Amino acid sequence: MDLSVVCPVFNSDPALLRAAARSVLSAGDSRGVAALILVDDASTDRSTLDTLQSMQSEPRVRVFRQARNTGPASARNRGIAEARTEWIGFLDADDLWLPGRLEATVALAGTAQPNWIGGRHVSLHRDGSLHREPGIADAMARAGRPSDRADVYRGPDLTRQLIANFWMHLGAVLVKRDVALRIGGFAEGLRYYEDFLFLAKLSVVEPLHLLDAEVYAWRRTGTGLTASPARLSPDSMRMHSLAAADPLLHGFRRELRWARYSARKGLALNNLLAGHRIRALLLALDTYRMDPRELGDLATFLRMWIGGGAGPAQRLRYSHAEIFSSQDSR
Repeated sequence: MDLSVVCPVFNSDPALLRAAARSVLSAGDSRGVAALILVDDASTDRSTLDTLQSMQSEPRVRVFRQARNTGPASARNRGIAEARTEWIGFLDADDLWLPGRLEATVALAGTAQPNWIGGRHVSLHRDGSLHREPGIADAMARAGRPSDRADVYRGPDLTRQLIANFWMHLGAVLVKRDVALRIGGFAEGLRYYEDFLFLAKLSVVEPLHLLDAEVYAWRRTGTGLTASPARLSPDSMRMHSLAAADPLLHGFRRELRWARYSARKGLALNNLLAGHRIRALLLALDTYRMDPRELGDLATFLRMWIGGGAGPAQRLRYSHAEIFSSQDSR
């Protein structure tokens, strides 16, 4: 498999960055990774910059520096543009590829001739434990939409599930470079949820070939983008308006509207957990205006707001969104 792996870097922890790189570069020899492309998104941390400099001694590591910080979508597009291989993989600077991934991928690619391949991701917690996360196969099965073969999902049902929730981590995906370019890559300047949009568009143009294997570990230590205060801003929801305007997703406006509603509920909850009470209330009221039928959801939020917080069960009744507040890190 002719493969490059693209990894955005911004003031990343040197130890985690090195561990992430090792997990990719150790993935076999003749069937391994041809290049690990590290795109520095204008880091200012000296330890990160020194680490990137030292990593260039590895023949398969290529480092590129952005002139200014423009976010992971732009950094990934730069990496795709610089790649010289047929296939592209993805990595976040604090995550890990899991052993055996490429062997399973090469076996599938040799028989099915896919244009993009996905696998399961797991969460990696502070104590080193790995926890299985629900995947797209689980979601499709619950929706009564099994694959047309043991490992292939396609069509509007797949797109709807990828719009609805975080069923697949971008790092668990490999895609042919020409397909990534055909859908326009990642939305330039988008700092959050660019992976959701990218995967949804992929599902419109090509069937997903799914490995029933755990291939990627998503580190849950509060050190990555999910701990950024900027993600608590309403601007972090910009993906939904971009998706609604994208020609590939014109047939999914209803699903995108529901996804926006659900995401704003999650944003309201996370702002409440982070102590931004006024912003949280305004977001919850705005969400209610989107769908006045959901009075019960608003009532649940108001009980949490008045009480100054809530336990996991009450949060779950209001929103199934990911909890990424630093006050509630896992």
